[in-house]
Amino acid sequence: MTPENRNNGGQLNLLISAKDIDPVCEWVRNALGKEPVETTQPYAEESRIEIYFDSLLEAQIAKKALPPELPIQTTEAKEYKAEDWTTFWQHHFQTTELGQNLRIVPEWKTAPDNEKINIIINPGLSFGTGGHFTTQFCLEALEEAVQSMNPETMIDAGTGSGILAIAATKLGIPKIDAFDYDPVSIEQCIKNAARNDVEGKINFFQANVLEPGWYSEPVDLVCANILTSVLLEAAPLIKRSAKKRILLSGIREIEADAVADTFVQLGCREIARDGDGQWCGLVIDV
Repeated sequence: MTPENRNNGGQLNLLISAKDIDPVCEWVRNALGKEPVETTQPYAEESRIEIYFDSLLEAQIAKKALPPELPIQTTEAKEYKAEDWTTFWQHHFQTTELGQNLRIVPEWKTAPDNEKINIIINPGLSFGTGGHFTTQFCLEALEEAVQSMNPETMIDAGTGSGILAIAATKLGIPKIDAFDYDPVSIEQCIKNAARNDVEGKINFFQANVLEPGWYSEPVDLVCANILTSVLLEAAPLIKRSAKKRILLSGIREIEADAVADTFVQLGCREIARDGDGQWCGLVIDV
């Protein structure tokens, strides 16, 4: 993208039968390396899948790459503008209370003033609002870990909007590293940290969880809300980066046993699991 439209991007929309969501989403993750956004209405027979790219050209290339055997009814590649993305979040992102003390507040809402910890988020072009089960699981497991373990150090792998790292800072973890493969996410994380008056307290940086070098020494707690395929490949690195506990999510429930077994084979122990019928999260002790 050119500098003048760097906040624009490409969007690929797919219309499919609701019963075909899983195979189509799985293909998108494996072939395109993107997390599809599902916008299915309850009891609807058709589903809409939205896939976001850095440019319209990338969306058009992805459209041409769709294999004919995929059960897709219609496809559309178009450009979205930053304001379109903002409108999307304003429709889909609402204030959410989680755990005992956490409250996620969209930047465009007024944060309630009481004893709960307000985490003010504008996702920008990245994901992570607290509205999805995987993020909710990580936030609640993070709060429990702070209460039971009193961790001093943490890594947030695949930080997205920075929501977990910001929550960890507000819960009292003093040293936090957080990284994402997407440089746009890191820009948004820094802005979200400023919105929460914790700028400079989190070390945000760009890195690939599959490549060594994103940690210098093991930390007390590692959060990794990433896709299952990446978690499985990165498992040895994630395990070596943690001294006490690992929080894993971004996992389909049907994939949870495979992820848990992988970490158990590395010498870890599963201590908790929760799911919503579709997505799942694991708490692993090292």
